[in-house]
Amino acid sequence: MAAEAAVGGAVAASAFAYNRGNYLNDAGFRWERFCSAREYANQQAEQYRGDLRTLAGLTVKKNTLWCVTSTLCMALNVALYCAGRLGLHGPSPPAWIMGLWLTNNAASFAFMAVCIFLAIHSSFRAQAASTQLLTRRTRVPVPTLRQLDSARKFASEFEQQDWGDIFRIPYVTNNGAPKTDDANYGPPKEQPSGKGGRSRSAPAGRRRTTCSSWVREEFETDRDGESPKEAVPSDAAPEHFQLWREVQKDFYQHDIYARVSIFYGFVHYVQSLAYYGLGHINIELRAFWVAYGCAFVIAVLQGLLLRFEIIPANPSKKQKLPRCEYLGPLAILPAAIAMSLDFQVAYDRASIAICWVLIFVAYILQLVYSLRMLEVVLPDAAFEGVAERLGGSYLPQGWRKVPSSFYHVFYFVAPPEKLQPGQHDIVREVKSGGAGAYGEVIGTKDKEGHAGLDYEDLEAMPAFSDDKHVEPWKLVSSIVGVLPICWCWLLFGNVIDVAIGEQALVTAPHWSRPPMTRLSKTPHELGTPLGFPWPAAAKPWLPEQMAWHEEKRHAGMFSFNRRLDATDEAPAAAPAAPDAAAVAAAVRGVLA
Repeated sequence: MAAEAAVGGAVAASAFAYNRGNYLNDAGFRWERFCSAREYANQQAEQYRGDLRTLAGLTVKKNTLWCVTSTLCMALNVALYCAGRLGLHGPSPPAWIMGLWLTNNAASFAFMAVCIFLAIHSSFRAQAASTQLLTRRTRVPVPTLRQLDSARKFASEFEQQDWGDIFRIPYVTNNGAPKTDDANYGPPKEQPSGKGGRSRSAPAGRRRTTCSSWVREEFETDRDGESPKEAVPSDAAPEHFQLWREVQKDFYQHDIYARVSIFYGFVHYVQSLAYYGLGHINIELRAFWVAYGCAFVIAVLQGLLLRFEIIPANPSKKQKLPRCEYLGPLAILPAAIAMSLDFQVAYDRASIAICWVLIFVAYILQLVYSLRMLEVVLPDAAFEGVAERLGGSYLPQGWRKVPSSFYHVFYFVAPPEKLQPGQHDIVREVKSGGAGAYGEVIGTKDKEGHAGLDYEDLEAMPAFSDDKHVEPWKLVSSIVGVLPICWCWLLFGNVIDVAIGEQALVTAPHWSRPPMTRLSKTPHELGTPLGFPWPAAAKPWLPEQMAWHEEKRHAGMFSFNRRLDATDEAPAAAPAAPDAAAVAAAVRGVLA
């Protein structure tokens, strides 16, 4: 009996020493594993923070460039309005060419202004969102002192383990170690039938649950540090990508329509430049062939820009005006011919009729062109994007309110929806754990690590919930929609000009004619820029004097001496208008 007791005591002492040595060895590995996992997690968290800076930087850099470009183009628009005005050295250009030129120039200015505001909002919204995420949510998972104390184990804590683990006999009972080499850290996979091993979908009761108590404690406290949340697949996108995708819903339309708006502004500026060239070369420079050469070059440029930008990418969208965007450059040709006829050498009524026909053709082409531009700028209600490819734009499923014809020039990148093969989210595993050998150790069904994101924080709030009236597509489409109305209005105006003449509603195109509201009442004189040596109204007015101010009244009419009040009476004897011979003699006497 004593011998058996001695043998049992020796076996127990040996088992105690052996298991205590295992415990101390595992405790050291546990500490190293804890520190290594946190070190890798911290490095990956820095990578995630860099992802946010890169995604925000793409939006900021694009929109900054568009703001600068739009500002420069607005300066060119102002130049065409002011320094580029015609009629300085000759008669003003006809109203119809000014309608084509200035309307396109005004549209370009409006698109550039909208682009600036959309780009500013998109840029600052992305930068502000990135700053908020970097300072509030996407932080480096530095362990707390409590976690460090939980990972550190004292040698005396071996006495707190289960008795079966303290006196476990090697090779006789379970070794207490999980099969981490066989653990699956990816999505659940069914084990093929007929092969050894355990299926991850096997019931919990059939799983191995006899790991050592300190091993179970390690997996329970270190790996599952947070309370379990809603489980998601292990290949789900990291938390920062999910957060950024929600943030992008607030400004992705601004980003996209800023790009569309700058294109519309630039293409309208190019077309206005072509019409300006027709007026400048025909009126100021008087070069017949050059007007056609310059106009054709600008027309080809506009056509190439349209070809590069507008590429229908949604086969389910029915195109009502396909290819009609090329009618814009084509409208320059009838306008060029009409300018040549309008300034031809010999007066010919047939040429005038042909000229008006070409004018209306140019305006109708502009009208159809603007309707086509309105069609392509409207967002697609059912457009779901195309497959992601390297270097191309990418929008997640369900992101709508974008024009599909410009998809290839969005330069917009949304975060991925899931991890790519070979990628791992160790930050999520450290924060929530529960993958791999978790079921082996704890003895429950393996749970997929959640994404670390509380979906209650991301309520499905629609974008622009407080300011629906300023949706980007509505802003840009409003300006595009105004253009067909403008062309219809100008067509109506041209019809009126054909019927009653261009000067019927506005005075003759003479640069020195004062406006009707510029009255010259007593004691102010009308004055004259001819520089005669006598005071104004001291002598009867000469036709040469009055030509500067009024072309349809006689020089001797009393209303041109001084503009009297309504109560004043006319002079008793207003001098009559001199005949041509008297006027010529008077002028020669003055200039002698």
